[in-house]
Amino acid sequence: MEDAKWKSIAKGLAFSVVYCFAYLAAWFSSLDQWFLPAGIRIAGLLLLPIRYWPYLFIGDIAALGLLRVPRAPVDGALWAYASPFLLISMIAMVPAVLHRRLSTLVAQVRWLPFSALLLALWGAASNAIVNFLLSGPPVMASLEGFLRVSVGYHLGITIVLLPCLLWMTRQVSWFATRGFRRNAAIAAGVVVTLYLVLHVAQDLAVGIRQGLLMLMITPAVGLTLLHGWRGAAFGTWIGNLAVGAILPNFGFEGGHDSGVFIAQQALVITATAVLAIGWSMTRHHQNASQSGVAEEEARRLARTSFDTTEHILREQLLYMAQMQLMLDGERKMLADWLKSQGRFEDAMNLNSSGMVHRQAFDEQAMALYPIQLEEGGLFKAVHNQAFSDFWAGDAHVSYGFRGPVKTLSTGLQLTAYRCICHAMALLSDYNPDEYRINMRAWSASRSRGIVLHVGVVPTSQQETSHAGETAQMLLNARIKAHGGLLRRHGHQLSILLTEAGTGH
Repeated sequence: MEDAKWKSIAKGLAFSVVYCFAYLAAWFSSLDQWFLPAGIRIAGLLLLPIRYWPYLFIGDIAALGLLRVPRAPVDGALWAYASPFLLISMIAMVPAVLHRRLSTLVAQVRWLPFSALLLALWGAASNAIVNFLLSGPPVMASLEGFLRVSVGYHLGITIVLLPCLLWMTRQVSWFATRGFRRNAAIAAGVVVTLYLVLHVAQDLAVGIRQGLLMLMITPAVGLTLLHGWRGAAFGTWIGNLAVGAILPNFGFEGGHDSGVFIAQQALVITATAVLAIGWSMTRHHQNASQSGVAEEEARRLARTSFDTTEHILREQLLYMAQMQLMLDGERKMLADWLKSQGRFEDAMNLNSSGMVHRQAFDEQAMALYPIQLEEGGLFKAVHNQAFSDFWAGDAHVSYGFRGPVKTLSTGLQLTAYRCICHAMALLSDYNPDEYRINMRAWSASRSRGIVLHVGVVPTSQQETSHAGETAQMLLNARIKAHGGLLRRHGHQLSILLTEAGTGH
């Protein structure tokens, strides 16, 4: 009996040592806006039984002590020696409550989006309170600083907690597990490709860079629809990992990348939405499997997921447009000044580069969100030079439009637009020299909709690519969410989308 007790204590102390080293390794790999130690701490507090907490406290206090005691001459001995004990005690209060309220794994998964937000805000607040009480360094002297640290805590929590929960639920027979590994690999390939582009092309314009960062979030939406909570968790995790890997290490406390921070805020919002919607879809599918109903409810939740993402992309586009207007204004002022100095050639070169940047912005903006659709409708958004340049490249695009498309809701038109984009990306594997886009809209008293035909004139046999596989996955997801139909005839895709005939 005594031997078993000492063996348990020895295992606990060994856990403390492992935890301490893991915390330190995560700390040296982190920034304010991507704080991995918060994830290690919260994962331990939430997932381990409370009887292991004393050993976790020992490891946490030891790690913080090793980091803060050497700073005693600068930041004060009271803060350096006392803050490790006080901080973990404060942070553990909320996980202690969650342990009692969320006593099962299913409950933890269900409430993860909201508990992660609560724990991130509480962690940042606890750090600020401890620093204030012990006269430590004011690391969050402003609301922006507090928000940055909170976002960093949230991303750190999800980057550690999500794979733990995915592993713990691997044997649970939640819906749509067929094809999960394949679709997860496709989504990961897309995110890795975007990461490599951002890593290699360091001289990208701010708007283009932010647009590519935002695109890292979109695979989570398709995975959510296809695989429920499990897809949402994996899609959020890979997006979080890629965005965190983009961050530069400034080498000083408080350093941050404002451009990436915007994408990180969008990631937190999207993660909260898709995890909540993914769990709702999983729960409703379980009910449907038992009672044969709730399929329409699952579709409604899937549409909500897409709508949330579109709203985030729209807000990001408006922000980018404001930045572009500021850049255009500054460029014009500089060109006028160069002309006043007689440097007309330099002014012309500056205006030429401005036109190139504007064209690049228009193409990236079209890929991010088709704002023209809200004013001119689907036909105008597609029959656009920026659209064809981005999606067709050097290939010719021919169009055929029929029917009262403006009677369709903006949401259905936006879905049709995205389906056309996915179809063109899928058919690009044929390396075509011409795309053919035909649409026919109709409106009746009880229903209305649109039929899309997207075809190509191929120049080679189809060569499957990551882009084509991702386009296929996202196209299937959108059509399934809206209860549409998809047919493929050789080099042509036919898509049917409908909605109720009342309301606009």
